[in-house]
Amino acid sequence: MLRLEDALWKLEKYEDELLSNTILYNQLPLKNFDEQKNFIINRLREMNSPNIKEDDEGNVYVSFVNDDTSPTALVFTTIDEIHDPLVERFARVLKGKIEGLKIVSSSLKVAALLTMIKFLHSENVDLRKNVFFLFLNQARKNKFLSLGEFLQENIKSLDYAIKVNGINLGDLGHRSLGKYVYKLKFYSRDSIHKTSKAPSTLEILYRITSNLKENADMEGTSVSILKLDRFEDNTEVIMEIKSEGDQDLETISENLRSTVTELAERYNLKIKLNLLSYIPTTFIPNDHPLIEQIREVHSHLNIKTKLVALDKDEALIIKSGIPAVSLGIGKGEILDGTEYFERDGVMKGLNQILMVVDNVTTENFAEEEIDQDIIGEEKD
Repeated sequence: MLRLEDALWKLEKYEDELLSNTILYNQLPLKNFDEQKNFIINRLREMNSPNIKEDDEGNVYVSFVNDDTSPTALVFTTIDEIHDPLVERFARVLKGKIEGLKIVSSSLKVAALLTMIKFLHSENVDLRKNVFFLFLNQARKNKFLSLGEFLQENIKSLDYAIKVNGINLGDLGHRSLGKYVYKLKFYSRDSIHKTSKAPSTLEILYRITSNLKENADMEGTSVSILKLDRFEDNTEVIMEIKSEGDQDLETISENLRSTVTELAERYNLKIKLNLLSYIPTTFIPNDHPLIEQIREVHSHLNIKTKLVALDKDEALIIKSGIPAVSLGIGKGEILDGTEYFERDGVMKGLNQILMVVDNVTTENFAEEEIDQDIIGEEKD
């Protein structure tokens, strides 16, 4: 067997297959929700990969076990639900890049895991660690159930987790966004249109959101209207506030409460504000040994590290007591209606993942209890 450092030079020869699988996966007709999963299983069987498993939720994973005493890493990505399966997702191979709807957000990351599995198996690479490669099936209705199923069966054997994202190379996700969701009810005889006595509901709502956005200059903070419904005697609005910092989240939420109170008193309006849910930020610290060791790998590969927000999957793993991060593998952009990634650098992104798995030591990982539940319910 070859040590990873002696075999990495061979990784480049798998580039064409990675690009081919990215395009083919992206162009699947998706006549049924198992089509993406079946594509992955067929590719794994074609490469004669050992230890292919599928659980009851349709998650597919492959394990490389060194020995029972070695640390175990989870390297995973998601099989995403495609909301418009009939929309054209053909890929265009352009000079230096590949472009197409979902080519980055859905397909590149899946092809990346397939490539790393084939490389390790075909080149008979000996890693210092045990590793699970997981294709987390979220093409089903209950997305959290699929991750919960896998964790229930394997959590005791995991030391840390890395989620693979398509872009951007150097992005290191370590903190989830905290979130407040509020319901506002505006009561008035004419709740949408302007009356002679007071501004319309839409004007009041505009003043509220404008004030919040003016004061939401903290990085990573956003205010969104999720839903607006008009009824006979009131207008109902669902508002979402997100932030990377709990203190920033609390500040802008307090601004919302004071703004609603001030406008209601000024125009003699009845506005009811109810908290629907609260999700605190979940994170591992900037100086956590996992992050510090990833920075060292980035430095070795001349990759500039950028700390970014992570997604709900990694947050759930952290809440389960396991350090988790996300890493990007390519350079590109997700635009309105299309996406692209640059061919140059993708294999460097895979190199990054493999080096992290092979080099991270877990002896200094601090065990932190995380008890962050969804808080709050509507009260009329």
